[in-house]
Amino acid sequence: MSLSESIFFWIAVFLYSFAFIVFVFVFLWKKEKAIGYALGLTLAGFTGHTASLAIRWLATAHPPVMQDYENAVFGAWFIVLFTLLVQYRRKKLRLLGIVTVPFSLLMMGYGLTTSPTLEPIIPTLRTPWMYVHILFAWLAYGAYTVAFGTALVYLMKKRAIKKEISSSIYDRLPDLDILDELTLRYVVFGFITDSVMIASGSIWASQLWGSYWSWDPVETWSLISWLVYGLGIHLRIFYKWKGPENG
Repeated sequence: MSLSESIFFWIAVFLYSFAFIVFVFVFLWKKEKAIGYALGLTLAGFTGHTASLAIRWLATAHPPVMQDYENAVFGAWFIVLFTLLVQYRRKKLRLLGIVTVPFSLLMMGYGLTTSPTLEPIIPTLRTPWMYVHILFAWLAYGAYTVAFGTALVYLMKKRAIKKEISSSIYDRLPDLDILDELTLRYVVFGFITDSVMIASGSIWASQLWGSYWSWDPVETWSLISWLVYGLGIHLRIFYKWKGPENG
């Protein structure tokens, strides 16, 4: 990791950390007016995050897709990107960052535990299928994480209604039906991109190792998670499965 990349990386980490603190402050003390500071800190952190990735991209002459560090940090970038887009389009979901921002921080922290050294891309990996595979993996990861966030917001809103908690924070959240529908949409988007990720990965593996599928742990768990999401979507769409209160 170069000095300039390191500087922007840590700027992003500190800004995301402060943003999370403000999100928690808003949630616990119901200081809704402070939400703008949390959003501003998140956006500023995202700018630093983008700069660190851009510097690494220029230094290695390839997208950051080679190591666990690069995959973790770029995956965290996609999660924050999805969060900012959702918060921009859905003003009532500005509290979503209380779930997704710390998750991105954990991913960046995990990346640092691996080797962040600058490495050129391996010639055997220079294939368009690698980029297709990784792009759709990040899209799926971002969508699933945002779905996780909207699902938690749904549970918070539902708990507030059940316990008759009156607060401007809860009152301004979208209605339960809207949150439920948004969660489904992000899960379906994630499932579609997940499907493309698995299919393109199989084609890439065939070109690289001569086999579409080898049942290694990564492939096996990818398939298991894909089947679980697929089952959930099937139950929801065809059997109208929404939770215990709906049978």
